[in-house]
Amino acid sequence: MKWVVHVLAAWLIVLGGTHAASTAEAAEQVLVNANQWKDTSGNPIQAHAGGVIKEGNYYYWIGVERNMDTDWTFKQINMYRSMDLKNWEFLNTILTQNSSPDLNWCKIERPKIVYNASTSQYVMWMHYEEGDNYNLAQAAVAVSSTIDGNYTFLSHARPLNTHMSRDATLFKDDDGTAYFISSAKGNADLNVYRLTSDYLGIDTLVATLWPGSYREAPAMVKRDGYYYLLTSGATGWSYNQAKYAYSTNITSGWSSLMNIGSPSTYESQGNYIVPVTGTNETSYLYMTDRHAGAFGDHFNYGKYVWHELQFNSQTNVSMSWYPKISINTATGDIHKGNQNVDTGLVIKKDFGPDNTYLSISYDGEYPYMSTAISAESTWIKEDVDGTYFRLKHKRTGKYLHNDPAVDNKMSLIDPQWTGANVQWKLVDAGGGYYRLQHKSSGQWLRAYPYGAGLGLVDTTNTGNHTKWLLQ
Repeated sequence: MKWVVHVLAAWLIVLGGTHAASTAEAAEQVLVNANQWKDTSGNPIQAHAGGVIKEGNYYYWIGVERNMDTDWTFKQINMYRSMDLKNWEFLNTILTQNSSPDLNWCKIERPKIVYNASTSQYVMWMHYEEGDNYNLAQAAVAVSSTIDGNYTFLSHARPLNTHMSRDATLFKDDDGTAYFISSAKGNADLNVYRLTSDYLGIDTLVATLWPGSYREAPAMVKRDGYYYLLTSGATGWSYNQAKYAYSTNITSGWSSLMNIGSPSTYESQGNYIVPVTGTNETSYLYMTDRHAGAFGDHFNYGKYVWHELQFNSQTNVSMSWYPKISINTATGDIHKGNQNVDTGLVIKKDFGPDNTYLSISYDGEYPYMSTAISAESTWIKEDVDGTYFRLKHKRTGKYLHNDPAVDNKMSLIDPQWTGANVQWKLVDAGGGYYRLQHKSSGQWLRAYPYGAGLGLVDTTNTGNHTKWLLQ
């Protein structure tokens, strides 16, 4: 009987991206990290730099979608819901550029929602700027009587009319007190504000953390009486080292900042920490974004990278790279997704803390960088003319493909397509490394250790991100 259950679970994982299961019983789900996933209707999820609020059995995920104009101005905030954190049903555009005259030419970033039990209202706070610059440095607030309703935009201003406010988050404590945490003083400081009892305004500034440290992208969680705050450095779209700190008091006694994850935070930047509580345990999901702007792409093409926070003690927190992340909201378990071991030709990156391998998932054919050699990371090299060759993906039998005229994205294509878009040659890069040159475009294959920037670049790019080992 156990064998039947395990086989059924495996098939549910394989088929997870093809059915609308937001109302189904939660079960273990495996997500291919560092991709822009699709909702249950098959559309790309547009929920960038957002957060999650849980109500009943559902997780509600909100985030920003921008206009396709030159300034990437605010278009709308979308809301999705899921029971299992993989199958996301689109619910509503809860705030749009038409919700208020103040929203029709602006930038909105990092929206978060908390529920106020005394007023029975859902309150959203966010970062607000003019459409073509970041000079205002303001916070904004909106409200709704239903979680997925059309939110009413109330106001925008600098906190206490004094402090700059950029990257921000919300945190609701056990006693119902809510806090707004945002980067201030040109991102040099991180301010913690207590909100008014209705959550619609700022009551007082209660702490300025690590003055002059230039931290942004705050995300806070409370566990066993300890507050944990994760932040990134302030380096624009470029990735940097995430750091964490802890305290038993939200207003004082904070530890020094300590590194967590890789020096690039696995090529991502944090948004929110989601407790996943089940029958066996509570795990903590750190939601991060892989910003498309870091590689010259539009904001809406950003990808999602989710990490498990591992609490080794009350004062020691770590996280590792999970190419595939397994989440079971019923039990509360989060762990690294298992992969089958295999042998064959692999395309390897070894310039980061982990050895990783160019892979294409069977489920959804998402590209990713695996830390294990599996059927999804092994290839067959098919010679064309002694110089050029095709790379056939072992698991699917399809060819590695790039059409520069269509978004310049790596993908697989059926093997009847044998032309220049699926042909490659090796260019010696020295030290046993090669560059993979695409025949149709003449460009080189590029990726960073964890898959960021995967695509083609001009041959003037000669850094380690264009070097590969074929083994």
